[in-house]
Amino acid sequence: MPPKTCPHTKLHLTVSPHAADAGYTQPASSVLSKATTTARKITTPLPPPTTFPAPLVLPNDDLSCDPKYPPQSLLSWKRLKDRNPITSNRNKIYHLTLPVRSSDAPDFQSWAIPVDPETKSQIRGTPGPVWEDVVDYLAAFFHPLELVEYPSITTISKWSSKSKFLALSTSSSRNAVQLRTRPSPDGPETSCYTHQLSLLDILDFAIEILPEDAYTLIIFTHHDLYEGDDDDFCIGRAFGGSRVCVVSSARYHPFSEGLAGVGSDEAGGKGHDWPASHCAQFVQQMCQEAEEEVSRKKKKRKITTAEIDESATGNRERTPMYRAVVAHISEQPGGIKHREHLRSVWLSRICKTASHELLHCFGIDHCTYYACMMQGTTSILEDTRQPFYMCPVEQAKVKEALAGKDESIGQSSKEQWELEWCNRMRSFCSKIADRDLSLGWKAMIAWLDGRIEELEGAGGTKGTGGTEGDPIEIE
Repeated sequence: MPPKTCPHTKLHLTVSPHAADAGYTQPASSVLSKATTTARKITTPLPPPTTFPAPLVLPNDDLSCDPKYPPQSLLSWKRLKDRNPITSNRNKIYHLTLPVRSSDAPDFQSWAIPVDPETKSQIRGTPGPVWEDVVDYLAAFFHPLELVEYPSITTISKWSSKSKFLALSTSSSRNAVQLRTRPSPDGPETSCYTHQLSLLDILDFAIEILPEDAYTLIIFTHHDLYEGDDDDFCIGRAFGGSRVCVVSSARYHPFSEGLAGVGSDEAGGKGHDWPASHCAQFVQQMCQEAEEEVSRKKKKRKITTAEIDESATGNRERTPMYRAVVAHISEQPGGIKHREHLRSVWLSRICKTASHELLHCFGIDHCTYYACMMQGTTSILEDTRQPFYMCPVEQAKVKEALAGKDESIGQSSKEQWELEWCNRMRSFCSKIADRDLSLGWKAMIAWLDGRIEELEGAGGTKGTGGTEGDPIEIE
């Protein structure tokens, strides 16, 4: 496996060698272009893979398990019958954090604190991220929608003196929603939480209290969640048609991630989160075991991104992915587990997942076109390898949706809207990076800098490479 101090000297920006064996092929450039527009004539060239790489499709990734998952283009998104438009009367994103009060359920609060499976002692080293930072991130991401704190006091109590269930209620409603809980089904090697909450009950609660002027409501919690009896855990879930979603920070706790194998040698070693998930050595090693299972008689397909102009050189060191990896290398803490560094990565993970679940409330499905924050995931390991940005297809949907709040968004070009989005996100990320919470954010800033330069016409928009046979080399 790649060493823990892998220098990421080469980048792989197309699908992995495993993708063809799994049955996934990235759509041709003509299909990618058509997916971003409803116009008959396409006038804007696609950004290169040095900006928006292909999905990696590593062994056991979501697209590896379901390579024929139906794609959702801009046109198919617009034709959704159950898609909820943003209107002048429904344009706020409400947020609520659980728990607020749980006076008669004293054990409830302790369930959110991880426990070392070996020593049975509580883990309290790294403080959890501040939810206000997540809200500020979402405000930048979904501008001009307003982020509003849910106005009523939320209480978690016992359903009855004889019941094993809890109850969720608010000060503005007489109705309570039953909240099921259960001991964590995970074994001691994979879980550090003693109990879990039913995310389905929490989503039912969200539907019950959804304000009339809300476009959507997101509920945050530090508690571990489960969806069904067969699930080990669930980090987040959205009922898009009902405009509600829930996100848990529990499995992003540094101790919990360690139990899940994040940073282990078996998972490629430390430092292969995005953007270094596109490290060519890492991709090769992750595919090696799966490749050995492929019959020698089976002819392997050539792994390239469809219709890349290999003759175009561009200025690679100025491209978004190149910049992001260089920044990622420069900010590695060298194995020092400073708690603010861990907290910073924890925060970045939650921000990405929260925006992902909210986008489901926009009617946006999982992305199958690019490496994109809207890809589906099958594990924490895959989650850490995916980017924070939206690909061109998802950008087109969000731009169309937000025009319901501000008509000028619909009138602006997609390049102008993306440029404004990148500048807002860069401003937020820079504020985070100026604090102790810097780890994980500098790579985002570097990617945004590269993309802003491209959109302003100053950068190398023709940068290519990053294929198995032509990896981009980091100087």
